[in-house]
Amino acid sequence: MTNAPVSVILPTYKRADSLRGSLRKLLQCDPAPDQIVVHVDAGDEETPTMLAAEFPTVEVIRSDTQQGPGGGRNKLMAASRNETVVSLDDDSWPLQADFLGVADQMMSSATSIAAIACHIIEKDDRPEESNNSHNVAELKPTFSFVGCGAIIRRSAFLKTTGYIPLRYAYGMEEADVSIQLLDRGYEVVSCPNLSVFHDCPRETHHSSPSINAAQITNTGLFAFLRYPYRFWPYGCLQVINRIAFSLKKRRFRGVIQGLVSIPFHCLKYSQHRRAVTPSTMRLLLKMKRRSQG
Repeated sequence: MTNAPVSVILPTYKRADSLRGSLRKLLQCDPAPDQIVVHVDAGDEETPTMLAAEFPTVEVIRSDTQQGPGGGRNKLMAASRNETVVSLDDDSWPLQADFLGVADQMMSSATSIAAIACHIIEKDDRPEESNNSHNVAELKPTFSFVGCGAIIRRSAFLKTTGYIPLRYAYGMEEADVSIQLLDRGYEVVSCPNLSVFHDCPRETHHSSPSINAAQITNTGLFAFLRYPYRFWPYGCLQVINRIAFSLKKRRFRGVIQGLVSIPFHCLKYSQHRRAVTPSTMRLLLKMKRRSQG
């Protein structure tokens, strides 16, 4: 069988063992991807050596300065040669054997769709069977996706300003790209029938003080960069809710750091501010209310 006309992109940094396992799982897909591109962030010398020795067909992009996962994905999207791009992490992989072929079919059948959020099964989730029914009619409108398991239309992505190159981009990167896509008239949808396994314990990972701080900081930064001025009070409320969530989960470390860092990050990334239209904000809020209801 010929390869699927799909590019698979993976950012990584000093996680050669995880990346090795993910690539082996990915290469079991049938059809296989036409292109696999890995971005290795600055300071990682081990991973390129491993890739050259064990996965010689994988294309490697290296950076001289730290790009973070978002900056890495910007470079990966630019280097992709296919319209359908599957975004993964270095510790995630598709669970269906025909995932890539179905991904391309879905993107080809609806040109208004810019991104498809896959069903993410994380390491600490309860085991469940993957649904092998690939019904495009079951695609549901949503307001965001996650980079460890998403299908993206390259031409639509390139009409946005891309990801903000943050070291810890939690709560920012995919939400930022999604709102830009919605603002340009594209659809962002979810597909419960395409599953990606993310080999990461959610609670342990997100309880890290650095990540907890980043979640709070990025909530404020996102509102500053994308919300029209009249919606800034809503952005402040989101920051308060994020802090309350951290305290409820007893993630105390990182809260003060995250709050104090908001004005510094807003100043640092102020050149990226491109507010969406009020109608896009109303659509976003409507979709969030619907998902919570």
